[in-house]
Amino acid sequence: MSRQPTLKQLKYLCAVAEHQHFGQAAKACHVSQSTLSASIVELEDVLSASLVERNNRSVLLTALGDEVVARARDVLTDVDDVVALCEASGEPFHGTIRLGVIPTIAPFILPAMLNAL
Repeated sequence: MSRQPTLKQLKYLCAVAEHQHFGQAAKACHVSQSTLSASIVELEDVLSASLVERNNRSVLLTALGDEVVARARDVLTDVDDVVALCEASGEPFHGTIRLGVIPTIAPFILPAMLNAL
């Protein structure tokens, strides 16, 4: 069974893409530079692909790295949406209300009911 990238690894890769610097990306993620760097190396190992070109002055993404970052951002956004959905479901007045009222009394009852909501 093949291993999968973690959300944390994808988050770190997106930070590296945004800052183009391991130190600044690590600071933004509130981790040490060595932790972030090791996580990126592990991600590249899991994916069997080179995502980042490293040199002394900056960090550049490979063409594949750019593509992975674009998809990683989508994944992270979707995860945030799932979390928000689940958090909202715990609210007592969450969801859709469907009302069925016969047309002859709807003009008399619905305005008061809707104002009460």
